Amino acid sequence: MTGALLAMDIRGRGGLKLKDAWYGGPRTYLGLVTAGFPNLFLISGPGSPSVLSNMVAAIEQHVNWVAECIHYMETHGVNELEARRDFQDAWVEHVNQVASSTLFPTCNSWYLGANIPGKPRVFMPYVGGFPTYAGKCSEVLTNGFQGFLLG
Repeated sequence: MTGALLAMDIRGRGGLKLKDAWYGGPRTYLGLVTAGFPNLFLISGPGSPSVLSNMVAAIEQHVNWVAECIHYMETHGVNELEARRDFQDAWVEHVNQVASSTLFPTCNSWYLGANIPGKPRVFMPYVGGFPTYAGKCSEVLTNGFQGFLLG
């Protein structure tokens, strides 16, 4: 879930490399954005239910959500959209809390990065269900980009 992203040498504020920001494991808000990397939208990113759901439906929901963000930015003169770190941290905690009620985190699977020696073992997908997740994403937009810094 992180290999392609980390291979691209993505840099955020102050030249921070994504691989350095995620040295202890991926950190996202809704699996769609990450603090310190304005206007970087992730599709099927860690912290989303993508790999545990129908990928076509997950990608479509993500792309539609990103399109809504971009439309809002264009129509309201917003140049930057970025996750607030406190909301990102709360989302990562929520993803881990929901996962801890399952057996997923106890297995040696690629969901934890166990297939890559030395990779931090962090459970990456959201197991709370696609409808719950999509509802949360809609709620964030309805509540005026709750959890985001707009500039």
